[in-house]
Amino acid sequence: MTPPYRVGQPADPGILVRTLPEDLIPERTGVVAWWSNVKREGEWILPRAFRAFTFMGNVEVDLTSARMGSGASEMEINCVLGSVTVTVPPDIRILCDGDSMAGSFDVERIGKTTPPADAPTIKSPGPHTWGRSPSGSSIRTHPDGRRS
Repeated sequence: MTPPYRVGQPADPGILVRTLPEDLIPERTGVVAWWSNVKREGEWILPRAFRAFTFMGNVEVDLTSARMGSGASEMEINCVLGSVTVTVPPDIRILCDGDSMAGSFDVERIGKTTPPADAPTIKSPGPHTWGRSPSGSSIRTHPDGRRS
């Protein structure tokens, strides 16, 4: 069964409606962690431009239950001596130009993670990190939406 991507389809309480109308999508938001941990999970709305920054901290972004606009959104990841992890369910397309500077950037695809042609897309341009030990940025996709 394929998840629906349009709000106009009949509601089924067991199926997440991923995309929302454009007037409900914020233009820009983000998270910042200075020597701390920030976690964004559950049902929330991904804006068109999302920025995650950490300095000697940890940021976890879970898109499993996130709602978003159709088309493309952009996610900027900046990590200085910290860690950023983004969990992407298989019904969202992720396009990464990951670069690292004195660190690491990983995209891990687990199982069959090919989204449908009309799936929402997240573009994540680099550079992503500075420093890893075991810090850095990682984007994980799972066929069942779970985190590793």
